[in-house]
Amino acid sequence: MPTKEGKLTDSDKRNMRAAMDRFIPPVDDLPGAGSMGLLDEIERMSVEHERYRKSLVRFLDALTLDMSVEVAGGFLALDDEQRDEAIRDIEGSISNDFANVLEVVYLAYYSRPEVHKRIGWRTGPLQPLGFELPPFDESILENVRKREPFWREAPD
Repeated sequence: MPTKEGKLTDSDKRNMRAAMDRFIPPVDDLPGAGSMGLLDEIERMSVEHERYRKSLVRFLDALTLDMSVEVAGGFLALDDEQRDEAIRDIEGSISNDFANVLEVVYLAYYSRPEVHKRIGWRTGPLQPLGFELPPFDESILENVRKREPFWREAPD
């Protein structure tokens, strides 16, 4: 369970990494979200954004306090199917907080270049490469050019 200041304990970090790997599991050579080293980024975002921090603390509290998880010896003692069930239970009981936790995990995950490469996203700045635009069609200005000026000249 996180400290009163909202800091994640080592146990919280292990549980969160395991949950993140269930949110976004590994695919081929791309590790799951929990194994990708995203937790520092998620903690940073949760410090900067109060709603993420509160939701992360509530999610980890729920994960720790879930009786079925506690009886089994903790979240890490569960198999993947049991972890998914525990996560679904939490999603049902604190759905808004769960959505915030999932959002911050997605933000961190989809910001990674290796994920962009895997899903075929082009990364980097839009310019100078930019997206190809069709050549400008000046004929769209014909009606405007035919108009008489309707403005006043600015004084020198």
